[in-house]
Amino acid sequence: MKTKFLLVATLFLGIALQAQEFSKPKEIKLKDSFTNPVASPDGKYVLLTKEHNRGVYLLDMTTKKVTPVAPEEGIGYGYAWNSDSKTFYFKTKSEKEYFSDAKVKAYTIGQKKSKDLDLNHNFLPAYKGKTEIVVHTNPSTLKIEATDLKTSKSWTVTNDEGQFYNAILSNNGTKVAVHKGADIWVYDVNGTDKGKYVGTGLVTGWSKDDRYLIGFLDESHDGHSVDNSELLLFDVENSRTVKLTSTENQIEMFPSLYGNNQVFFTDEKTGKLYVSTLKF
Repeated sequence: MKTKFLLVATLFLGIALQAQEFSKPKEIKLKDSFTNPVASPDGKYVLLTKEHNRGVYLLDMTTKKVTPVAPEEGIGYGYAWNSDSKTFYFKTKSEKEYFSDAKVKAYTIGQKKSKDLDLNHNFLPAYKGKTEIVVHTNPSTLKIEATDLKTSKSWTVTNDEGQFYNAILSNNGTKVAVHKGADIWVYDVNGTDKGKYVGTGLVTGWSKDDRYLIGFLDESHDGHSVDNSELLLFDVENSRTVKLTSTENQIEMFPSLYGNNQVFFTDEKTGKLYVSTLKF
């Protein structure tokens, strides 16, 4: 499979090979190809989408059954779980609507149905249900902002020059991982610091203790198709990058940490889903 999102980066200086133990990946055998897995906090379910972010699907890890939730093209990104693992949130839009007009729906697994949620779609995937603070990109300034949902007060997190995207709030709510081009930076959520450079790539989540970020770095020779991609672990405090995978015949992307440091990820070359365990 190919992805629309490409990171063209060739700087691997400072990357340590296999410094952490990453168990041999186990394939989750499914009939169709999927991408962008996001595991529920308890690991019992996984949100998936298809190529070009087409649709939202729910994988039950007990039965390995995949349930279609929404079919629209381009909506399979930015989905997020409630902390109770019983509800998740996703964006939706009609065929004639722009992405800027997207709405948010909440799907409850027990009821097997979704309902409209009065929430700014830009607040996904930071919104987790009882979330007080969400981080998001301001589409006008391309700065990362934080918003207090109780008071509706917003403030700028990234006061440095540049265009920022894909903000991920730490589990303790004090730090924000952001992207500026292919570079990864970490800021205090209050927006008072200048930010700390962490590495190069695309991060998808924090470790439970907020010491590490997990992500990947892909390569492209033409800026359109992905030639290779490996999973990476970023040591935030020491700005050190650990290479978790090193394969020639797979394109590992979109790792999702859950449970006791278990990791879902996809091989974008085949659309297969894998699970592994990371030992720090």
